[in-house]
Amino acid sequence: MTRAYLQGVMTSDRLLPPPPPVPAVLRLVQMVMLGRWRATGEELYREVADLAEARGGTELLVAGCGEGVTAEWLAARTGASVTGVDPDPVRIASAEQRLRSSASGTSVTFEVAPLDDLPHETAVFDAVVGESAIAAASDPQRALAELVRVTKPLGRVVLLVPTWTSEIPAGDREALVERLGLRPFLLVEWKQMSREAGLVDLTVQDWSEGGTSGRNTSPVTSVPALTWRQKAHIAGRAWRRRGWRAARGAVRREVELLEELSRERALGFQVITGVKWPYARPA
Repeated sequence: MTRAYLQGVMTSDRLLPPPPPVPAVLRLVQMVMLGRWRATGEELYREVADLAEARGGTELLVAGCGEGVTAEWLAARTGASVTGVDPDPVRIASAEQRLRSSASGTSVTFEVAPLDDLPHETAVFDAVVGESAIAAASDPQRALAELVRVTKPLGRVVLLVPTWTSEIPAGDREALVERLGLRPFLLVEWKQMSREAGLVDLTVQDWSEGGTSGRNTSPVTSVPALTWRQKAHIAGRAWRRRGWRAARGAVRREVELLEELSRERALGFQVITGVKWPYARPA
C-alpha cells in the first residue's frame, strides 16, 4: 500500500488524513483482508473443531462470533452446545434470524456483550474459540484474558487471529488499524498475551495462504463493489466534513483502498491453541 495513501489525502495545498470509512465499507475491507482465510471453508472449521476437542456434551463458547457461521457449524457437526457472543447487536440479530430460518435443531444461543467483559461465570466452558473480532475489542489483551477466565482448567482456547507481516512498517500500522477497524498484532505479541492470560502448551498454525495444506481452495480474486447507497453515504459524510471538492474524491479513495488491500499481503492469519493452566501463577 502506498505510503502517500496511508499518510493522508492531498486536498488543495494541505495533506489531510483520510476520514475513517463508514461501517459498511469497514465490513467490505475486512471481507477483502479476511476473505482469503475464510475461503478455506470447512477445512478451517474442521481444524477448529479438532483443536477445541468439540463433541457431544461439550460446552463451547465462540467469542466474536459475528453472524454465527462458525458457531452454527460447530454445533451442527460436533453436537456441542455452543454459545456465540459478539458486541454488534446487528450481527447477532442476523445470526439469530439465520438460525431460525435453518431449522437445524442445533444447540446454539447468541448473546450481545463486549468481548473484554464477558457475561459468564469463571470456568464454565470446556473450550473457547476466539474469532478474529477479538482484535477489534477495545482492549484485545483483556478480551483474551476473558476467554481464558471463562474456560475450565485444562480446557482449550483456540484463537483465530490476524497478524502483521514483516512487510508493513510499524509507522504505517496505525493507519491500517483505523481503516480495518481491528488491531492485528505480531505473532510474538499474540503468544506473549496468551501466556500472560494463563495459557500453556501453545501451538501455532499459519493459515496465511489458505490452510495447513498451503492451498487456498477458493481464493478471493475480486474486490467487492460498493452499492450506490454506500457511495452516497461516503460522499455525503466527506461533504459534511470538507465540502463538495472532498466529496468528489471520497468514493474513489475508498475503492482504491479496497483494491490495494485485496492485492497486498498486509496481514497473516494464525490459529493459536493453548491450554488453561489450572494453578495460580507465581507472583
